[in-house]
Amino acid sequence: MTPADAPSKRLKSWLVILPVGLVVLLAVAWSGLWVFAANRAEQEIDAWVDREARLGRIWNCGERHLAGFPFRFELVCTDPTLETRGGDATRVTAVAAHAVAQIWAPNHIVAEFVPPARVEERATGRAYAATWSLLQMSGVGDLTGQPQRFSLLVHDPRVEAPADPSGRALLSARLLEFHVRRVPGTSGPDGLAYAAGLGGGESAVLAEAGSPGPVDVTLQGLVTAAADLRPMPLTQRLKAWAAAGGVARLDRFTITTPQVAASARGELSLDPMGRLNGALDLGFSGLNDLMKQLDRAGVVPPELSPVVGALAMVGKPATVEGRKGVSFAVGFKSGTLRLGGFPVGMVPPVF
Repeated sequence: MTPADAPSKRLKSWLVILPVGLVVLLAVAWSGLWVFAANRAEQEIDAWVDREARLGRIWNCGERHLAGFPFRFELVCTDPTLETRGGDATRVTAVAAHAVAQIWAPNHIVAEFVPPARVEERATGRAYAATWSLLQMSGVGDLTGQPQRFSLLVHDPRVEAPADPSGRALLSARLLEFHVRRVPGTSGPDGLAYAAGLGGGESAVLAEAGSPGPVDVTLQGLVTAAADLRPMPLTQRLKAWAAAGGVARLDRFTITTPQVAASARGELSLDPMGRLNGALDLGFSGLNDLMKQLDRAGVVPPELSPVVGALAMVGKPATVEGRKGVSFAVGFKSGTLRLGGFPVGMVPPVF
């Protein structure tokens, strides 16, 4: 090698060493960043658990650890439990939970739960067993930790009473889903836009009444003044909602079975005395026969079936979810039930 070749060889060496060194430094820096972010994520999880506990929801894990390096955070929780305090106290247990957030979107969390689960009513001791093929939750929060969106998706849910020797499902379905997002209020309190659905549902109660299903349900609307999601007795929640001027808007509600179809839309609210106000447009097909079946099975109060029959007589012919049926409009003013603009009865205050 001539002296003139030495600078060229050193240059080639630097062309190899420099990129490798940069990659190593980048990897070390990224590792340090991930560890720092993971520690911060652990702190945020602990802070969230503390906030939930103050709101009456106690979350626990038998064991908990964080993984997911290099591009995401994965929280693995074995034997997760949720206890609610206030209102109807409940304890829920599952086998495991696995939550994931990408490092570039740590405020978007997706969690999956491993079945089976057990749901216990603490006041009565009644317990229920639940299974599914996939149960997935997802949520998005803002920079302050305030939740903005939440979704629940359950494939093949099945709920049973372990004490029932028949092993019949209290409820089973092909799909259950629920979505809610926060809607900033323009001239009033914030609202929660919601959408829910049940596909291929079956119930032992309906089967006994002669309507085995399957049942399909869709629900969509908006509720204002519903930001306080702490567990509390229903009466207390309704009082607080009425005092805040809450309004429940029903944009779409449908329920269909092979025998029955029903629909509803409208808007309802409560005054400070718990009296109902608002209006609903209702439609149904085959509901009169179903109510008679439920009456014979002792599922509904016997005085309710004649009311449904009377509504069917005064309703207008209409198409309800593609079937021949009737529709009618009902109104509520300070608890007075109005049909066709005429008062026909009183609805008792809800609190």
